[in-house]
Amino acid sequence: MYGEIRIGHAGAVETDGVAPSHGLDDRALIEVVALARSGDPALRVADLADQVGYSPFHFSRLFTARVGIGPGQYLTAVRIDRAKRLLLEGSAPVIDVATAIGFDSLSSFTRRFGAAVGVTPARLRQLADTVADHAPAPFRLTGEDPRSVEVTLELPSDLVRHGDPSVWIGWYPHPAPIGLPRAGVLARSRELVTLPVCAGAPWLLGFAVPAQAGVLDQLAPTHPVVAVHPSPVASSCALTLHFGSARRGVVPLLSALPSLCQS
Repeated sequence: MYGEIRIGHAGAVETDGVAPSHGLDDRALIEVVALARSGDPALRVADLADQVGYSPFHFSRLFTARVGIGPGQYLTAVRIDRAKRLLLEGSAPVIDVATAIGFDSLSSFTRRFGAAVGVTPARLRQLADTVADHAPAPFRLTGEDPRSVEVTLELPSDLVRHGDPSVWIGWYPHPAPIGLPRAGVLARSRELVTLPVCAGAPWLLGFAVPAQAGVLDQLAPTHPVVAVHPSPVASSCALTLHFGSARRGVVPLLSALPSLCQS
């Protein structure tokens, strides 16, 4: 039985046993997500809409309401996530990686990749070498807004059992980890974090990196431990970020967060 699919505390599309009263139903969304992640580089939004029997326009509205980003953005995110893995796990030329995920133009791929990940494909490979040599050091990249948010980090017990993980916390313009955050911090798991509100980027997202994490766990995790505050934040408050393993349908973690480190 499928319940309501939503973006949960871990930024994932989940079910909770409650049937939706309107919009894209649960089974339809699960079918769409599975198709989007099938690896077919020729997929378009119209194909996703056809899968569930909607016009592309109506489907796009329903999908965006449920997931937080449009289906075109979601398809691109899934492809860029695959590109990250191809770049990090092999030595194929960037143009071959671009072709494998459905881009005919190297310049177009590089531009879209940079916008989604925050660095170019070549820079991602360089960053992997840097991360392999030493883990990113704690940092703060925040503005000077007088309003601030006090954040309590609630992490899974099995994550902290084997050491003190690092936790990335950042402000994004959308409830999805696409592009680099406008501001944020790299904190330790047991810290109470205070950071200024970020105008124009009201969504607070987090990503926990296990102690002694390898390069792929930091740059292209298969099962990321993530969090997203369920509503935008634009004023001073205290809140808790609930971290959990991303489930089916989660928007891939595209941000190359170690590139933000200043040391």
